[in-house]
Amino acid sequence: MVRTLRSLPDPRALSAYLGELYGLRFTGCELLRSLVNDVYVLTTGDVRYVLKLYRYDGRHPDEIRWEAGLSEHLRSTGLLVPAIRPLPSGDLLGVLDAPEGPRPFTLSEFVDGTTPRPPFDDDLYAAFGAQLAAFHDAADNYSSPYRRRPADVAHRLDEPLEQILAIDRAEENLLRELAAAVRNNVAQYSDHGVCHGDVTLDNVLLTPQGLLLLDFDLAAIGPRAADFTGVASTPYWSSFKSGYWKRRPIAASDEAAIPYLRVVGRIFNLRFHLVDKPTFRGTESRTEGWAAGELEALRQDAAEIL
Repeated sequence: MVRTLRSLPDPRALSAYLGELYGLRFTGCELLRSLVNDVYVLTTGDVRYVLKLYRYDGRHPDEIRWEAGLSEHLRSTGLLVPAIRPLPSGDLLGVLDAPEGPRPFTLSEFVDGTTPRPPFDDDLYAAFGAQLAAFHDAADNYSSPYRRRPADVAHRLDEPLEQILAIDRAEENLLRELAAAVRNNVAQYSDHGVCHGDVTLDNVLLTPQGLLLLDFDLAAIGPRAADFTGVASTPYWSSFKSGYWKRRPIAASDEAAIPYLRVVGRIFNLRFHLVDKPTFRGTESRTEGWAAGELEALRQDAAEIL
């Protein structure tokens, strides 16, 4: 048999397997999304659940236990995040035997809500800033017996950069100069702690209870200012900042770090589009425009910080 890189479980078989595992009677199961991980929605008589099936050989199971533990810790502080259903053993994580190898998964309660859509406004971004500050406050007290790879320069910049250059050296000078600029300014990143890792409105739901934060797939300990990089380039940065400041200050040194951490994030994303995504979407995905967009943004960053 030819080795499998990535399988896609049949929803009916998955429903039966999970029903027995959790002691639930699922009446429906459908694939919602398949990208980095596979996401399914499962239904019982009156409750819906979301299964997040992680890809094989992505993160170690204990790293995902760190992530699941963070989610439950945030809930315990009153922050709106989806509730993870534990297995009868109490473990928040299960493992599915797939053709390519063991694939970890979590099962969370489905949350009714809507993703914010344009036109956006200052009030939404002020609430978003306050929500991120609440996340950072709550995460300050998180501890775990499990280890998660940190969001440091080695893992989010150096490692992705070398993987990019192993397949495409066309922009090597640009990327190495930007990476050097980041390293030369790393000392000014003063506020380290648990970061969300992907702070965009795509990871927020509008619910009757308020904004709910989703997707801790990239959460890790690192420079907190990295969580500002996406919003700082929008017209709503001032509103976001004012909402954040109502709960938590932003040091001048951390705000000064944003352009450098934006470079880290873009090189990390460029690795995804050039290296990771082609393994499950094919090399044709490199021409979809995402990689080209990141490179153009990095050229603009170079004009600002070099």
